[in-house]
Formats: sequence, C-alpha cells, structure tokens
Amino acid sequence: MGGIPTNYKTEVLTLDKDGNDKIVPGLLAAGEAACASVHGGNRLGANSLLDIVVFGRGASLLVKEKLKPGTPHRDLPKDAGEKSIACLDKYRYAKGDISTN
Repeated sequence: MGGIPTNYKTEVLTLDKDGNDKIVPGLLAAGEAACASVHGGNRLGANSLLDIVVFGRGASLLVKEKLKPGTPHRDLPKDAGEKSIACLDKYRYAKGDISTN
C-alpha cells in the first residue's frame, strides 16, 4: 500500500551518491506508509493490522535502543516548514495547460 522504502527495523532508506541504500537518521515508517510488509507486495489495506503489530513493535524496540531518556529535542529554526509550504503552494497555485480532471 505504501511506498516509503524501509529496512526491516522500519528505518527509512534513501540512496547515497553511489546509489547504495542509506538510512535517514531518526526517521521511521511502518504500516500503510512503508513498503515493508509481512504480506508481500500485493497485500490489501485490510491486512495492515498484522504489519503494524510486527513493524510497530520493531520500531518501538529500535527507539528504545537508540533514544536515551531525557534527551531534549533540537530547537527548530525560525523558518521551519516554510520550504515545504512553498513547495506545496507551487503545485496548489500552478496554472498549467493540463487540467487535473
């Protein structure tokens, strides 16, 4: 159902400059969002409960292993999220030749 590439620990993967898998530090995906599944590539959305139980547990164990209690969050920059909103607005307000319908 999802397509976010992950490893079996639910860590999100991207590609490095050489095309090899690289973990995105601190970003996890499981269930409907992730591409990893106990049902294989053609599972149904109704089967996601088992996925979230299996991969949700794996994610919680990974967080327990990596995150130290009491660690403070990093401060967000003053303009946090503005780039994302600008990207969305680019498509939201686009005036192209092709209709969306």
